[in-house]
Amino acid sequence: MLPFTLEMPGVVAYGSGSVSRLSSFVAELGTRLVVLSGSRWLAGSSWNETVAQALGGCLVEQVRCAPGEPTVSSVAEAVRAAAEFRPDAIVAVGGGSVMDTAKAVSALVRYPGSAERFLEGLPGAVAIPGACVPWIAVPTTAGTGAEATKNAVIRVESAGVKRSMRSRFLLAHAAIVDPELTLSLPASVTGTSGLDAFTQLVEAYVSRAATPPVRSLVEGAFDGMWEALNGLGASPGDLPLREKASYGSLVSGIALANSGLGAAHGFAAAVGGMFEVPHGLACAVFLPAVLHANRDVIGSDLARLVGGTRGREAAKDPVGWLASECRRLLSAYGLPTDLRGFSIPPQRAAELAEKASGSSMRGNPRDLSMEERQEILRLCL
Repeated sequence: MLPFTLEMPGVVAYGSGSVSRLSSFVAELGTRLVVLSGSRWLAGSSWNETVAQALGGCLVEQVRCAPGEPTVSSVAEAVRAAAEFRPDAIVAVGGGSVMDTAKAVSALVRYPGSAERFLEGLPGAVAIPGACVPWIAVPTTAGTGAEATKNAVIRVESAGVKRSMRSRFLLAHAAIVDPELTLSLPASVTGTSGLDAFTQLVEAYVSRAATPPVRSLVEGAFDGMWEALNGLGASPGDLPLREKASYGSLVSGIALANSGLGAAHGFAAAVGGMFEVPHGLACAVFLPAVLHANRDVIGSDLARLVGGTRGREAAKDPVGWLASECRRLLSAYGLPTDLRGFSIPPQRAAELAEKASGSSMRGNPRDLSMEERQEILRLCL
């Protein structure tokens, strides 16, 4: 067996009702807390009182993230608010954007300055030098797996790119994954976030850096994620399905943190850096074309992954089956199967192909030439 490293949050608490453990994890860290949340969800949710009760006895500063995915400027705004409070810890309650903002805030409160100096791939970027402000993840969506990852994806507005702040020092002190928090998700968010996790499971499984524990975890989560995506559109209040989706999302985060991803995420990062395209949607749109581009080197691996889901039917042509399923699921949630509605000029394909050259593209099972990248972009745009 090949050697491997497995990096995860300090502790993972998964299961319905697990949010009740928040107070015990907070008690390990201190009494001055920044609670980072989305612009609206927590304030208007019945869970607001639950979280407030769990933090009783602590001095709490509420910081709301700007709408949308994190940017250098939105992160700077959150850092200013948090740094003035001098927190012992950060509690992040929200979706993937809130989780990524929390990671960046945990680093920049401890090491003040612009986020850009820690963003890989930017000129002069440096590594985070050491431990950051500890943070606790309480995800309210089932898709990004950001509660379990060691990177924060941030859009650099001035350069029109997305880049990651990546370090084991960004791993959560604790990740509390309570599927009950996802019951009120609208169908569109269930679809885009769930298909993001679906894509992450597939890409981490076939990544050139895939490790034995990652593949084992993905094999145990993939069928449940597929079942959840198939059922939640019609039955959004089905808790067992929400549990499968939350578990699949968690595993997808662990998987990408330890094995990397692939070209679908590379293209999604490039498009999302220049245009306002939801990340999960972009990943799912690009996945079918990327699977076909990788067909010759991933067929046997995918056959093992999907065989339990559809047996011989899927194992006979796993690439074709997965690509077809991805498009079908997009349509089932009322989502587009291409990005033409976002008015991305096809002539930008060469520029986007170049900007897709990040860590995700390096994890793809094989190298894609610039010509191949542009062809995939043209198919999806």
